[in-house]
Amino acid sequence: MHLSPVFNCHGVDTKKFKEYIYKQLKPTYKDWAGEVWNLISTGKESHMFSPYIKTPFTQAIEEGLIEVDENVSLGGTWSTINEKMGEVTQLNMVFISGYDPLNVRDLTRAEIQGREHVLKVLKVLRHKVPGFQEAGIRNFAMTIGARESRKIQGHYYLRKEDVLNQARFEDSIGIFPEFVDGLNHLYLPTTGRYFQIPYRAILPKKIDNLLVAGRSISGDRVAHCAFRNMSCCALTGQAAGIAAAVSLEDKVNTSKINIKNLQKAIQKQGLRIY
Repeated sequence: MHLSPVFNCHGVDTKKFKEYIYKQLKPTYKDWAGEVWNLISTGKESHMFSPYIKTPFTQAIEEGLIEVDENVSLGGTWSTINEKMGEVTQLNMVFISGYDPLNVRDLTRAEIQGREHVLKVLKVLRHKVPGFQEAGIRNFAMTIGARESRKIQGHYYLRKEDVLNQARFEDSIGIFPEFVDGLNHLYLPTTGRYFQIPYRAILPKKIDNLLVAGRSISGDRVAHCAFRNMSCCALTGQAAGIAAAVSLEDKVNTSKINIKNLQKAIQKQGLRIY
């Protein structure tokens, strides 16, 4: 998946920006299905509001205002508008392909190329987006964001069918909504549907007494677009920590844990597993 340098802006006239967004642009998730994304969803997402900007970047490239490298796409989302501080934060508007996130030299090149294109994004925002005329970059993210890299081969391999069809498991360690974002798939958690995550998905096949949490758990690429979400990473991280404690208390290897004991310990912390 793409790499992205996220950044924050200050000096924004947030009143003008919000008027542009809510009265003129009126972006929805349907806008994602354009020249970059071939969107796959249920359809219910199409008319929902999305903090997404693409058109100004397309126009800027066509007009010759900026030039963009072949492996880079511009246009994307922001997260928060802080009216008091004049800030628009977590701008995720540069998507870079063709680099290996396991290669430190590739990450360095992506960092450099990404920041160069963030400056191009700022130029477009200043010329094309009301409210950004006096804006500047407050800061870059600490490092380039990689959405996908290594995953383990676990005792269970989560599949696309699992995350989209409310999979249930006897060794569930938590639940996560039907929230899939990536590889052109977009399913937003608006229906109450959810899937369970099995303990076996954080348990590597070949190495005992090692638990792997976060986006690196066992599963296919579409399932990864669900379990890579930060709240799901927190879920598997907490479950892994509890499992480590249970294995020590019961004096067994992580592969020999009594699942019922683990599930009771997880539920004791107020987490849902079913």
